[in-house]
Amino acid sequence: MKKTICAVTAAMLALTSVLCGCSNNAESSSQSGSTTSATVATDTTVKTTGEKIHINDSTLGEIWITELDGVPKNTLNNDSFTSDDTFKYYSENGKPASMEGIDISSYSGTIDWDKVKKSGVDFAMVRIGGRGYGSDGKMYSDDSALSYIKGAKAAGIKVGVYFFSQAVNNDEAIEEADYIKSLLGDETIDFPVAYDWEIIKDDDARTDGVSAAQATACAKAFCNRVKELGYTPIIYSPSKELYFKYDLTQLADFDIWYCEYANVPTFYYQFSMWQYSSSGKVDGIEGDVDMNICFTNIADYD
Repeated sequence: MKKTICAVTAAMLALTSVLCGCSNNAESSSQSGSTTSATVATDTTVKTTGEKIHINDSTLGEIWITELDGVPKNTLNNDSFTSDDTFKYYSENGKPASMEGIDISSYSGTIDWDKVKKSGVDFAMVRIGGRGYGSDGKMYSDDSALSYIKGAKAAGIKVGVYFFSQAVNNDEAIEEADYIKSLLGDETIDFPVAYDWEIIKDDDARTDGVSAAQATACAKAFCNRVKELGYTPIIYSPSKELYFKYDLTQLADFDIWYCEYANVPTFYYQFSMWQYSSSGKVDGIEGDVDMNICFTNIADYD
């Protein structure tokens, strides 16, 4: 998966501080109670409760957000995380409440899936393809995707897929969902189809001018089409996009696959999967691998 560093400049924070109620203003006054609507400089309207929340994000630093109305909050207990040399685990009332996983692309090379399974991997998210961020926006498939999916399933590992999107309008987002279906064909998966739309750092991209309203609409169009096709959608994103680009009040019906490389997650709202490292080591895969955890008390994937 293409990694973007989840850091923002002060100028970008100032430009987008109203989106989703976010601000790096240190004022802590709150107006809890009635729901308010905040008109956003980036062309969308976000419904908030008026409650100001202070967050110490491991990549964004200390920020203040105004709580969104109707978006489920993160109820995970950070004291319930444990880890070993390979994985993080989560438990509730002394009982396991997580599955441990990885995400991969063709860059992972040849994989011994039996060893991966024996190492403790429960699920794998496989890159099925993507769209180039150049001006033509051509879609492409991952040459290893189907062999990875078949190998993981044969070893008893649950499998989902992700698509690196650079959609600039709803039609392209729907086109991407349909393309995933064409690539999978009759191949079944038992974990979600992820929409991975990222702000491209340190390079020009066709999505640079996409507004917050349009980015949200693309994510919604993709996820709704994925549901129509019979899959479970999920939105992959680091905190920068989740706080400053997406209007989560419009995406509250969809699961979040959250990216933050930290010991414990800091995201304020609910998420069902967490990508916590890009430098994991798993037997059966040479080199570094992205590490993930799925919270079974939230997600209900067969």
